[in-house]
Formats: sequence, structure tokens, C-alpha cells
Amino acid sequence: MNSSEKSSENIIEQLQDTDIYAWIKKNEIKTENGLPLDFHDFRFLLDIYWDNSPFVCCMKAAQIGFTTCEILKSLYEAKNENLDIIYVLPTGDDVKKFSGGKTNRIIKNNPILQEWTADKDSVEQKRVGKATIYYQGSWTERVALMISAKKLIVDEYDRCKQDVIEQYDSRLQFITDPKKAFFSNPSMPDFGIHKFYKKSDQKKWHVTHSCGNRFVLGEECIDYDAEIYCCPNCQGEITDEERRMGAWVPTSQGEWSGYWIPLWVNPRISAKKIAEYKREKTPEYFSNFVAGLPYLGGGDKVSAQTIINCLSDEVNMHSERIIIGVDTGLPIHIVCANKEGYFYYNTLSDPLTGKDPYLELEAFLKRWPKSVVVADQGGDLIGIRALQAKYPGRVFLVWFRRDKKGMEMMDWGMDEEYGKVTADRNRLIQLFIDEMLDKRVTYNGTESEWQEYIAHWMNIYRVWVPMPGEDETTGRKEFRWERSGPDHYVFAAIYCRIGLGRFQNTMAKIFGGSNIMAGIPKGQIVEDGGVQLLWDKPAFQNPDIPTPKAWW
Repeated sequence: MNSSEKSSENIIEQLQDTDIYAWIKKNEIKTENGLPLDFHDFRFLLDIYWDNSPFVCCMKAAQIGFTTCEILKSLYEAKNENLDIIYVLPTGDDVKKFSGGKTNRIIKNNPILQEWTADKDSVEQKRVGKATIYYQGSWTERVALMISAKKLIVDEYDRCKQDVIEQYDSRLQFITDPKKAFFSNPSMPDFGIHKFYKKSDQKKWHVTHSCGNRFVLGEECIDYDAEIYCCPNCQGEITDEERRMGAWVPTSQGEWSGYWIPLWVNPRISAKKIAEYKREKTPEYFSNFVAGLPYLGGGDKVSAQTIINCLSDEVNMHSERIIIGVDTGLPIHIVCANKEGYFYYNTLSDPLTGKDPYLELEAFLKRWPKSVVVADQGGDLIGIRALQAKYPGRVFLVWFRRDKKGMEMMDWGMDEEYGKVTADRNRLIQLFIDEMLDKRVTYNGTESEWQEYIAHWMNIYRVWVPMPGEDETTGRKEFRWERSGPDHYVFAAIYCRIGLGRFQNTMAKIFGGSNIMAGIPKGQIVEDGGVQLLWDKPAFQNPDIPTPKAWW
């Protein structure tokens, strides 16, 4: 070894506790396959290994080596920064495959990692020096509430259960200087990893072509006919070396350090291979797993226009039995409808204010003596059941279950099961959306009056997942409706629809046109020794004429 090599060796020795690349070189770190970790072709990952920003996100394609990066980086940070880390994957099975397989194989192939994890090493936990890494699936809320850590890593963020991820995230609120690393193949716009990437500095891989131009290596750099990468300026071919020697350049400002990694950033992936994916894969697969971009199919999201098209200026006369759909979370959300249309939605009082929302709900039952309440059974377990006991035959509770072949979409209990409804959640949501698309649903009122209701419908989206027992890539799939924000009015409306299916012979008529009720004065429900209707001045003479939310 000459003096230059000795000097380099000494520098690496000194830096290995503070520089992960020096540590990798010093200890000749190997992958799970026993191969030396090579950054020649994966040079685009170096900045991510080095990135010590508190909040890091990566919107990525498949086949780029990112999971190996996060395994090594989490082990290194746990040991050298003494960080307790929660490492979240979509399911418990993913944890077994990931921690029990990939991570353990990397540890087995590297003596230094065996030394670090000698104290406690299991599938769910790895003691690294004085710190611990907890590997958890995203479908166990109990665990999410029990573990505290200083860093949260979420692998395949978009495939995780979002509510539980939020609970894990909340565990960091009381930590000084918390750290987060979220990464995933994206799914849909403004959801999951795409939501965080939009909050970031949005780094993109820039290459410099031989013509002197520097540009983002985007899909516009692929000539699908010639099956080559080409400069968008001079149209000359981009070499693999030019792709390899690119650099990350921020294109925005944000609190997160964000990276977009499409598959073609990997210099081992030819333009011919990208063109093959383009021809043979679905647009959704290509967008999510090759381009590393979100994708939204035409039927996977509810548009505001779908609901706007169902608005009617026709006055609902309350001449038919009224169904009150109730989402029993806190606060309680309600939607009211009859055969003529959906005419009212609102939230009831929060019990923390000293008011009882179930007295308000009972007031609706008294106001409309023939009305029926259909509510979910999983929110408030006490209040809604007390109301059901007080009004037998007028309050029904809904249990959602996965559809079984040969069963009806809704099953109304009989005899000792009377008052219980079992229903197929996803098929009912799809049915309601299809009915709105066909304009077989009517909303009495104007767009501004239904704005908050519309917003809740826009927070749900459809994903396709393997059927139980099927493989992710080759098996049969089924759809499932998920949420990216509040969806309480969606389910209150669904419960309304369940009631209409039982107690009304036909759905609402189709109406259209402009608002003719703008002159009706506003009013509100007030308590005065009970619940009564109080109209604003000028005095409203006909209390039987219904009023949408804005006029109560």
C-alpha cells in the first residue's frame, strides 16, 4: 500500500462513525445476496445515503435498490446516533419477509452488523447498540399506540393503512427533533407519498448531454420508436454514462427533502426495456412502478361535477318517509333524504360543549314521526344503542362485511336480529356512485350549500388489491374504497341509501336547472326547554317546506 492509499485508508477510518459511505467502504458492506454494495451504477443513491435531513421522502419506481439503502441507513443511524426507530411496512406478513428475510440476510453477510445486533435480534425488534429498531405492520393500531421512537420510517407508504400511519406519526409530536423517512411507489395524486413529495424541495435527476444542455431526465427523454434515450433539445442520444453521472437538483422549496426516482434513472435499465413496459403493462402499472408517478383512473375518484349534476332546485315537500343516515363518530354527522331527494346534512353538537348530540338526533325523530334512523354501529357504542332501545323499529344499526358469493348487498336482520343490517361496504359505495353518475340521485339545493358534503366525497378513492389468497401480480383483484381525508358524510349518505332501499319503493326523481329557492330566509335549530324550529326574520309561514343545510 503506497502513501496515498494509506492516507485514504486513514481518512475512511476516521470518518466511518460520521459518514455512512466511509463506513460502507471500511467494512466492505454486502447486500442480502452477498455481493459488495456497488455505487458505480447506483450513484444516484449516494445523496440519499448521505441525506441527514429530518424529513426525507422518496417517490420512486421499482428495482432501484432503495430498500437496501433504508435497511443499512436505519441500522447505521440506530447505532451511531442512538436513535430508536419505528420501521413500518404495510402488513405483518411484509414484516416477516422484510425483517426475517432481507434484513437478516444483510446482517448475516456483514460481521460488523452481527456485532451490532448480538444483544437482541428478532423479527419484530433489533437491538442495535443501545438503540432499538421496531419493525411493525400498519394494521395493528394497538401497537401504534404503545411504541415511542425518535425516527419513523414508512416503507411502501401508499400501501399502508393511513389511519395507523397517522397514529405512528403522532407518537413523534412530543419528541424533540424527530426524524421521518417516507418512501413508496406512488398510487394516486395528492395522496400518500405524492402528498409529501409536493411538500418537499422536489429534487429531480438532471443530466448534462454532450451538446452542453442540462435537463431533467424525464419521460420526454425517451424515444419510444427508436428505443433510445435522447436529448430533448438536440435529439441526440443520451449515453448510459451521461445518465449515470447526473445530479440531484431541487426544483422547488419545502420542509421535506424529496426525491423523484423513475426507473430510467438506473443506468442499467435500457430505453428498450422502458418501451417494453410501456407496451405490455397497464397505464397504472407503468405510471406507478416504472415512471414513479401517481396515476388516477377515470373511475377511481369521485368528481365534484358528478354530485353537481345531481343538484335540483325542486322543493322537497317531505311528503315521503324520511331516512336519517348517521355516522356516529365525534362529532356525529347526519344526512337526511326521502324518495324525493337528499335535502339536509349537518354535524351535531360535540358532547364536550355540554350538549347531548343524541337529544338533537331524537329531535329529528320527533319532528318527523315516521322517520327512520340508519346508523353505523362502530362509532359510539352507547348513545346510538340507547336511542335504538327507546325507538324500537325506527333505529337500525349497520355492520359492514366483505361480500360473499350468493349474498345480497344488504341483509336486514329478522326476529332476534331485528334492528341489525349487514351490508357490503365497497359494493354499496360503488352502487351509490354509479347512481349519481346516472343522475338517479337528487340533491335539493345549490352547489354552495352542498360544498362540505361534496368535499367528503372527493376524499375517497378506489384501489385494486389481490383477492384473499391471490398473488399481487398474477392473481385476481377486487376493488376497495379508501379515504385520504374526512369521509363522514359519505357514510352518512350510504346509511341513508340503505334505508331508502328498504323503506322506499323507488329512488328520487331526476331534476335540473338553476336555484329558485335563494330567497328563502335562513333559520336554525335552537334549544329552549326542548328542541324547536326557529326561523329568522322575516317570519317564515310554512314550516313544512324543507330547507337544505344552509337554511336550518
